[in-house]
Amino acid sequence: MRKIHLLLLSLTLFFCQVNAQTSDALISRLGEEYIKSPEAIGLSIAVYHLDKANYYNFGTTEKGKDQPATAATVYEIGSITKTFVSTLLAFAVTEGKVKLDDDIRNYLPGDYLNLAYQGEAVKLVHLANLTSELPNWLPDKPEVFQGIASDSIPYVLLDLHKNYTQQDFYRDLKSVQLKSAPGKNIRHSNVAAQLLGFILEHVYQKPLELLVKQYITQPLGMNQTNFVISQTKPMAKGYDAKGNTMPYVTMKDSQGAGGLTSTAEDMIKYIRFQLNETNSAVMLSHQKTVEGPKNFVGLNWQLGNTDTGNRKIWHTGGTFGFSSYVVIYPESKLGIVVLANESDGMTQNKLVNIASQIGDSLTNATK
Repeated sequence: MRKIHLLLLSLTLFFCQVNAQTSDALISRLGEEYIKSPEAIGLSIAVYHLDKANYYNFGTTEKGKDQPATAATVYEIGSITKTFVSTLLAFAVTEGKVKLDDDIRNYLPGDYLNLAYQGEAVKLVHLANLTSELPNWLPDKPEVFQGIASDSIPYVLLDLHKNYTQQDFYRDLKSVQLKSAPGKNIRHSNVAAQLLGFILEHVYQKPLELLVKQYITQPLGMNQTNFVISQTKPMAKGYDAKGNTMPYVTMKDSQGAGGLTSTAEDMIKYIRFQLNETNSAVMLSHQKTVEGPKNFVGLNWQLGNTDTGNRKIWHTGGTFGFSSYVVIYPESKLGIVVLANESDGMTQNKLVNIASQIGDSLTNATK
């Protein structure tokens, strides 16, 4: 019997090694194919599978310079920031400080009769599941961008927010008119994420940056992860489709919507944390809160299933010059993060495709 056990163990180790080699070859091919694109600059891929992390890097951190991307390269992660903030919301719920169904006006300074539609109020959960009916941006000034070249839009937006304070945000929030009842229509809203961050600051009486550090980055040892306005480590340069250097997202009021920076090494720690669903806050953030056309939404996380019926949980991120994607497969103990210092209309789709091929390969190998 002992010989049979040893034989089975040897075969398992052998097939794991073969699968790992196959995965390495696939990821190397996908990374090389991506970096051959004229628009591509640098790419970092990290895979956490069965308690082991592997890193793959391609290209450079700055155009025209011999500075290879590494697992420690700092990228902007854009809207993936929203999953950090909604995780904080989940912690607040599990600690009994708030309830997901709370009317957001309970936590706002002053009266906001406008933040309800025919008696249906915007709730905390709506801020975290894309159904708040709030606009994408405040201040909402589309006229400022009329006739502006696309290359100039980031700079106009940064200038618009340069001296835009939380008090300005709350003032403009009073002018918002909901066009439909919250809780039904899924639409991206940076304003909802900003407001959720401000509310959490009010609940805890601490800055959002300190809350992220206290609850997530410090306990996980994510020492290279910080908001871009406070990042002290050298960062990769971000680029648009034309190869123009893009500015970082330094809008102070918008940090909770997309201001975090991180590395492949640190994001693996975040993936490992998100795979641990014995943590009640993590589990809550992965619960379905609303059904969309193709999948469900939890607390900012997109929730779907693989072809085999197992769960797939993901989020994309994009800034003026960076693109990112993180996906976890809880049943397969698998997580993948893909980071790039280039942003155009197709980059996020490319990153999703890369991660999907890796995920399909590894989940099929571990069936």
